[in-house]
Amino acid sequence: MNTEERRQPTNDTMRMILIALGVALLVAILVPALFMLAMMTAMMGGGMMGSFVTGGMMSAGPAWVMLGLVLLVLIAGGALVAAGVRR
Repeated sequence: MNTEERRQPTNDTMRMILIALGVALLVAILVPALFMLAMMTAMMGGGMMGSFVTGGMMSAGPAWVMLGLVLLVLIAGGALVAAGVRR
């Protein structure tokens, strides 16, 4: 048994773990975060840019923070899935 044959189960296991972690991150965090973003946007008066006009600059802050969090989780989950697929 050479080293290439010994490393194969570890690579497959690591690959499955990376893909599962990425998908779990996307599903468990991104879906509720998008739901919260939609609810916050709806409560602030319709659109994210419309809240600047109606409620002032401070009322749009939490929506932008939530949008940033959603983008961060999307990038991290995508990177984990891509790393798992490339292995």
